[in-house]
Amino acid sequence: MKTRPAKGQNQAPELDNAVAWLNVDRPITMRELRGSVVVLDFWTYCCINCMHVLPTLREIEHRHLDDPVIVIGVHSGKFNAERDPDRIREAIGRYGVEHPVAVDDDMTIWSRYGIRSWPSIVVVRPDGTIAAVAPGEPELEVLDAFITREIAAARADGTLATAPPDIDLAPLTDATPLHYPGKIDLLPDGRLAISDSGHHRVLICERDGEVVITAGSGLRGWADGPVDDAAFDDPQGMCWYGGALYVADTRNHAIRRVDVSSGQVTTVAGNTELGVKPPAERAAATEVALRSPWDLCPVGDVIYVAMAGSHQIWRFWPDDGQIDVYAGTGIEALVDGEVERSAWAQPSGLSERDGILYVADSETSAIRAIDLEQNTVRTLAGQGLFDFGDGEGEADGPLLQHCLGVEATAEGVLIADTYNGKIKLWTPKEGSEFGAIETVFEGLKEPASVALASDGAWLVADTNAHRIVEIVDGQLRQINLRGAPPALRGPLTPVSAHEPPPVPVEGWFTTLLKLPDDAGLKAGDGGVLLILHTPEGTELAEGSPIRVAAEVSRRSDLLMLVRPEFSLEARGGPTQIIHVEVRVLSPPEPRIEAELVVTLDYVACEAGDGAKCTPGRLFVRVPVRLLSWGGKRQLEYGIELASVPD
Repeated sequence: MKTRPAKGQNQAPELDNAVAWLNVDRPITMRELRGSVVVLDFWTYCCINCMHVLPTLREIEHRHLDDPVIVIGVHSGKFNAERDPDRIREAIGRYGVEHPVAVDDDMTIWSRYGIRSWPSIVVVRPDGTIAAVAPGEPELEVLDAFITREIAAARADGTLATAPPDIDLAPLTDATPLHYPGKIDLLPDGRLAISDSGHHRVLICERDGEVVITAGSGLRGWADGPVDDAAFDDPQGMCWYGGALYVADTRNHAIRRVDVSSGQVTTVAGNTELGVKPPAERAAATEVALRSPWDLCPVGDVIYVAMAGSHQIWRFWPDDGQIDVYAGTGIEALVDGEVERSAWAQPSGLSERDGILYVADSETSAIRAIDLEQNTVRTLAGQGLFDFGDGEGEADGPLLQHCLGVEATAEGVLIADTYNGKIKLWTPKEGSEFGAIETVFEGLKEPASVALASDGAWLVADTNAHRIVEIVDGQLRQINLRGAPPALRGPLTPVSAHEPPPVPVEGWFTTLLKLPDDAGLKAGDGGVLLILHTPEGTELAEGSPIRVAAEVSRRSDLLMLVRPEFSLEARGGPTQIIHVEVRVLSPPEPRIEAELVVTLDYVACEAGDGAKCTPGRLFVRVPVRLLSWGGKRQLEYGIELASVPD
């Protein structure tokens, strides 16, 4: 049985009411894009999953360069700072986004399209109707096959344009020695290591800014070998261990080793593929697919890894090349306690002092602390995924906004409070389990890292200002880099013509179920009932397996799955009830919209003896409303299955 893709009879809403358009010099309308396949990417620039989608979209753009296909980003910001067009423009430059972007700061376009979570992809046919809507990270080959199929169908029915839409794109600019530097680290000899992230390279320089080693040519990609020929992709955190510099090569999903004596770069962890499931136990590091490692911190013979993309802290043993998961279940949330039961949200900065590993947990705007002897986690500042602010005082409220860097000192913890443009200091406070936070420097442009020099100076990667600064006694001095070769631009390997393989795409995209009435779930244990109905003359095969895989695509901090994956046997007949067990934490607001994404595998048959049976797969987006009072224990949804094909 083929499952139903989105019917596509709904006309795609217009893109008006955007407060700004970036990468183009004018607003774009859906009407003028008739004749083209339009891929809308709903994103927000803090979101690691959104970052994972961007390379896929870049590849789609290059594969279909001569086709009537256009990608348009719709930026619907989560944090207050992300609604500023100037900051979004900086993010576009940082991530190399080359397509038009609509700034949807009040989420008007988001609401028109029924979007529930970041990232979400919408594909619009050349006739202006919606072909598909799907949350999450699309697989490149499946998305490419889907687009290719829509192109062929439109060509057959005469709705396809003869050429790509005539839209002038603004070129990306880069006129600075540094381009969005992400992190800075101090080496034992006093030199500085800088991840020149936007130039896809790593610099080692003297304290006065004289560059002595450049690792990476500037071409985006992956290549080991001599530092001049090596290639990185958005390198971030670094650390010194055993006479070499280790680098979190974020978009290559790898850890690289730069041997400063031999001038060689090698990959020591990751296989450059985006990981899906973390290893169940300690394994060979180069055989494990990582997921956006963002920072590194050595403690003894271990390098701790802030694995932003899987919302976990991992451990890497450089001497024997092994890696494993140390802290975090992988659920995106803020949960303290034992490390294996803790939950994180895009950890992005690490620093250790006296057996405590401090973590900048960026998506919860929190500072967390791991006791490495007791293997326990506690939160020093921050409250949850949607709690953020800009303040000072006792750290029992939202005082930070998407912090990316920490540095443990004898006085307390320095914090790169990135979206607030400040350096803050957390200090313990007698009688308080949270401590206190104060602003110690402001006026920066999304600083992503802070380091303490032996002479007491603070060294800051002022990312959106494309500079490294030194702060001493409240005074700022820019460190002017010199001696670095000009960075080459572009991909290491040019994109070549590509014929997409025959990938099954039926059912990959899914429609959004309608929430029943004004119902919602109350706090506590509950469930979502999915009631499957087969068409007349068909039934679900008695005793056949039904496999269920579910994930929380929105508000995983409040909505949790008891069994993310399970199987059951069909009872036979035209109806089957699937019970997805959930646990709801008490919402901080009267009502909060959450969402599940559920994959169902089943077998359906024609009714009668000797009937033809066909396996089917259904992908369903399930909206779930959470209520702080009232509400039900269960929500019911009816799902009509498609007919058995001939």
